Amino acid sequence: MSEQVVSMEVRLAMAAHAVLEDSSLSVSEVCRRFGISRDSYYRYRRRLRDEGLVGLVPLSRRPGMSPGATSPEMVAVLVAKHDQLVDEGWDGGARSVHDWLALEQVPGLPSARTIHKYLAAAGRTTPTPAKRPKKSFHRFEAMQPNGMWQLDGTQVALAGGAKAVVLRFQDDHSRMVLATRAAPSENGTDVWECMVTAMDRHGKPAVVLCDNGSAFTSRFTRGVGGFSEFETRLRLIGVAMVNSSPHHPQTCGKKEREWGTFKQWLATREPAADLGQLQRLAEAYDEIFNTRRPHQGIGGCTPQARYDAGTKAEPDPQQQLDRASIHHVRVTAGGYLDLPHVRLALGPSWAGADIDYLIDSDHVVLFTGTELIAHLDLNRTTFLGKPRCARDYIRIERDT
Repeated sequence: MSEQVVSMEVRLAMAAHAVLEDSSLSVSEVCRRFGISRDSYYRYRRRLRDEGLVGLVPLSRRPGMSPGATSPEMVAVLVAKHDQLVDEGWDGGARSVHDWLALEQVPGLPSARTIHKYLAAAGRTTPTPAKRPKKSFHRFEAMQPNGMWQLDGTQVALAGGAKAVVLRFQDDHSRMVLATRAAPSENGTDVWECMVTAMDRHGKPAVVLCDNGSAFTSRFTRGVGGFSEFETRLRLIGVAMVNSSPHHPQTCGKKEREWGTFKQWLATREPAADLGQLQRLAEAYDEIFNTRRPHQGIGGCTPQARYDAGTKAEPDPQQQLDRASIHHVRVTAGGYLDLPHVRLALGPSWAGADIDYLIDSDHVVLFTGTELIAHLDLNRTTFLGKPRCARDYIRIERDT
């Protein structure tokens, strides 16, 4: 019988027989009763004589030599890399340590599981038994670079306590940060400037995915309707927009998760004094995030490498871009009717009149009751980005 299946109770029984030298039971009978070999009996009796009861305790199965064991020097490298990543504001978990060192081509690198063991022994990990297992997550992902860009903004505190906003486009397929813009607020002008920067660098995306912020869409802006300035500009260049459901940030989960990495990195540095310094900090982060930091969501490669490895998607000219909406408004006392980004001067004769309008991309139909007033082509390229002034007004005189 092999040593590992001899229970402690049997070992103690053999010891008692040997110590008491019980002649009523022979060694053969003891071995037969307990189902062990004579060799095992005499081996444990010898251990008892030489070592006492300690000799009955199971021996370690650890081999005397482990040529494949992780060397103390490698353990020191693992712990040092963890400490470096944490100090620089990056994640220092076992997978991150493994992927960073793999990109640095460190020879003899152990697995992430083994690295976790040594980090835990060095007191560098915090147990998270309630953490949701990765296999429980179900993620969507664009099939190609530029297939979908995720857009979002996050608030950042400057050194003096003032608030700023960081706007960012991130490629859904590769996780690469395409452009970042530090802005005083989340507004349509800076969102579009960030979009232009991203397109100048990488071309046009097929789709932009974002939440329902007022700088992105007028979909849920009370009393506005139609299209926001940013939506309109996207439609003019043939790029579709997809909005997440209200109060459901998981749709833009990649971008939301990346904000956590960005803010963790910022927290290890002095707050930016102004927008210019914040912009420089964000660009320094983007460079490391895109080209040096291994991303666990894409197999440990860098976002830049995955973006460059694929064929870029392009906008589909056949996709449906229009989103119609109808609204009820009242003409002002001065005879003006405000539509998104344009004012119509209907004239004093329309003051106080109830107007219904249907706006569909660049077209608007005005009517009161069942009476058609006008069908206009706004040609939004004339109005976008310009202040409302007299030359932008469209005058419609009312028949008396």
